[in-house]
Amino acid sequence: MLTAMWQLHQFPLCPFSRKVRLLLSEKGVAYDLVRENPWERREGFGHLSPAYRTPAIHNPERGLSLADSRAICEYFEETVDKTPMVNGTAPTRAEIRRLVALFDENFYADVTGPLLDERMKKRLVYRSPPDSKRLRDAMRLADEHL
Repeated sequence: MLTAMWQLHQFPLCPFSRKVRLLLSEKGVAYDLVRENPWERREGFGHLSPAYRTPAIHNPERGLSLADSRAICEYFEETVDKTPMVNGTAPTRAEIRRLVALFDENFYADVTGPLLDERMKKRLVYRSPPDSKRLRDAMRLADEHL
């Protein structure tokens, strides 16, 4: 059985981890999942991702580590000989990447981040109830973004 040489350090609910998992699957790249709880700031994870953010990917055979979903996706776009995920001319691809980055940042700030904080982090980390107004606002903004 072929084992994966890549180790994807990710948190299952992280949208940026999900984006990398999808890209790796589309590109046919074998990988093992390593669950990280970024708020725990595990020392070994800090060596892969100094900001303690998921995702990060590591290839021990090559001694290569990458952090940040954009950097990881770009690396595999450039190194895996398969149909590109972003097609077109260089200016078109640059504009697509700009729009994807804008959506990633805005949607996370307005929707995903608040929902994760209120529904997961407050309950599991802080042991406190969610702020229902913040949840309603995030859901309203989700509709506006989509």
